[in-house]
Amino acid sequence: MKGSKKFQLGGAEYQLSANQVEEAMQGVSPKPLGKYFVLLNGVAFPPKQIIAKVLGRDLVKFTTMDASRILTALGLNVQRVGDRRPPSKNKSEILFEQYLAISGLADFEFEKEFPDRSQRPDYTVRLAEGTEILFEVKEFRATTDEFLPGGGGAYDPYAFIREKIDQGREKFKAFKDRCCCLVLFNRDKPLVDLSWQMIYGAMLGNVGFRIPINLKPGTSDEAATENIFMGGGKMLQYRGLQPVRPQNQTISAIVALDLLPVGRIRFDTHIEQLERKRKEEVGVEEYTQLIESLRGTERDTTLIQLRGVVHENPYAREGLGLPVDLFKGPYDERYGWKDGKIQRLYAGAGIRSLSPEIVERYR
Repeated sequence: MKGSKKFQLGGAEYQLSANQVEEAMQGVSPKPLGKYFVLLNGVAFPPKQIIAKVLGRDLVKFTTMDASRILTALGLNVQRVGDRRPPSKNKSEILFEQYLAISGLADFEFEKEFPDRSQRPDYTVRLAEGTEILFEVKEFRATTDEFLPGGGGAYDPYAFIREKIDQGREKFKAFKDRCCCLVLFNRDKPLVDLSWQMIYGAMLGNVGFRIPINLKPGTSDEAATENIFMGGGKMLQYRGLQPVRPQNQTISAIVALDLLPVGRIRFDTHIEQLERKRKEEVGVEEYTQLIESLRGTERDTTLIQLRGVVHENPYAREGLGLPVDLFKGPYDERYGWKDGKIQRLYAGAGIRSLSPEIVERYR
C-alpha cells in the first residue's frame, strides 16, 4: 500500500496511510478539542477521535499519546491548542470552499479580521477588480429528538430559514457598505425545504395564492391563479398583511448550496422513457441490472453535482447586489424580481438538460 506504515495498537497490527485517514474523516463532525488537534480537510479533530474512527477502536482502549504517535508517524501534524482555538470548518463550509473553487473564485479568506469591526463573516471573497464580497455560511443539522417518536403540533415551513436570516443579519450589521450574502446548506435536518419558493417565502412573506373571481356568475378562472407573498417575510416590515417598508437590506442574496443527484435524475429519466416506450413498468431484476450496467456512465446513480442557487433580495441596498456574472456554472440557477414577479433569471445548460419534473423530486 503506497505511503502506508505498519504500527501496533493494543496488541493488534495495522497498516495505514495519511490519505486513508483524510478520506475516512471526510464529512465527520469533530468532537470537542482537548489539548491537541490535527487539521484534516480544514477541520480540527482530537487525535483520539481520528484513530477511533479510522481503526474502529473504542476510545477508552488507547490514549491520546498513542493516537498522536500514530498520526505523527503518518506525517500528520499534531498541534497543541493555544490561546486561540484553531479554525474548525463544518461540512457546509468545506463544500462552500469547493464551490468557490469550481466557480473560479480562488481568492478568499476564512474568518477575516476587520480592524474596525468586531464581527467576522465566514468568508471574504476578493474579485479581480478588488471588490470584496462577504459570505456567512449556515448549516441545518438534525437533532436527536427530531428522530424520536411522538411530538406534534403545527409545522411552519419558513421558521428554520428565517432563523438563519436573523443570524445572518446579526453577522452583517456592521457591513452595510458591502455586498453580503447568506449561504444555506441542509446537511440532514428533516422538513427543511430550500426550494426557491420556500426561501422567497421566508424572505418576502408566506406563499399564498390569488384566484380571480367573477362575482356575477360566481365562477373563478383557475388558469389565472398566481402566487403571492403574504405576511411574515424577513426582508419586509408588515402591518397586517400589507408590507410597509424594506428591512434587512444588507443581505444582498441567499445562496442555497445543493448536492444534486444528477446521475439518479438521468437514470430515472431513462427508466421513464423505457416504460413509456414499452407501455409497461421495468421489472425489479432488470432495474437492478440497469443500475449496475450504467456504473461509470452519466447515468451512474452515485453521481452528485455540487451547485448553487442564488436568490436575489429585491430590496438589497442599491449598488450592493451580488454581481450577475457570479455563480453561473452549468448546474447553477438564479432567481430574482423581473416583470413584477419572482422568476428564474438564469439556468445553466446542465440543469436545463435534465428533466424538470424529475429534478423537482430531488430539490
